Amino acid sequence: MSKNTPSNHGEGDPEAADRFNTAERAFVDSARGKKKIKEGPAVSAGEEGDLAKAEKIGLDHAQGDAAKPS
Repeated sequence: MSKNTPSNHGEGDPEAADRFNTAERAFVDSARGKKKIKEGPAVSAGEEGDLAKAEKIGLDHAQGDAAKPS
């Protein structure tokens, strides 16, 4: 059997996660990020129907899973 080296973190890499989180916070706090956040909820009329349909499918699926015995 081989031992894991200190650089092997199994399922995740804490240093990479920290770099990602730092970059994500910087983007969210930036002017560009704030603009994108405000634009995010904007959905075209054509997309509203697709989103409603997808949401219903997801809810129906979740209810079906909840109804199954464990």
